[in-house]
Amino acid sequence: MDASQQMIEIEAIKRLKARYFRCMDTKDWESWLGVFTEDATLKFDRAVSTGGQDGESAPTLIGRAGIADYVPKSLATAQTVHHGHMPEIDILSETAARGIWAMEDIVDYGPTVTNGFGHYHETYRKEDGDWRIASVHLTRIRLSQTGRDRIRL
Repeated sequence: MDASQQMIEIEAIKRLKARYFRCMDTKDWESWLGVFTEDATLKFDRAVSTGGQDGESAPTLIGRAGIADYVPKSLATAQTVHHGHMPEIDILSETAARGIWAMEDIVDYGPTVTNGFGHYHETYRKEDGDWRIASVHLTRIRLSQTGRDRIRL
């Protein structure tokens, strides 16, 4: 694959990840689940994992159905904001790629707000001409949680 084709593929993966963030934050679960391969895995750390610390990984969610059973329910009442930055994407073949994205998220459950920073470590697979996420592992470098009274504007 020549350099110009690689740039086209990288841009397609960037758009895929943008759709992941937008659909999650707008709770468009059907479209969000569509960014994954049928056999995708999703793993996220619930604590900081740098400096030799245990990231306290949540159980790995397996398959689009497993992801659908957990994520939409856990975020049903939360207001979320997810940002991905500075992607490092490597095209491995015509149908495989991997990437790392710096990230920040805010998850507001009402009485508590979680603000996290870290990295998405992902693999991608091209199926039927479209890139999809095949695996995700979200690691954390900073995580804070605050309680607060709900402010209504």
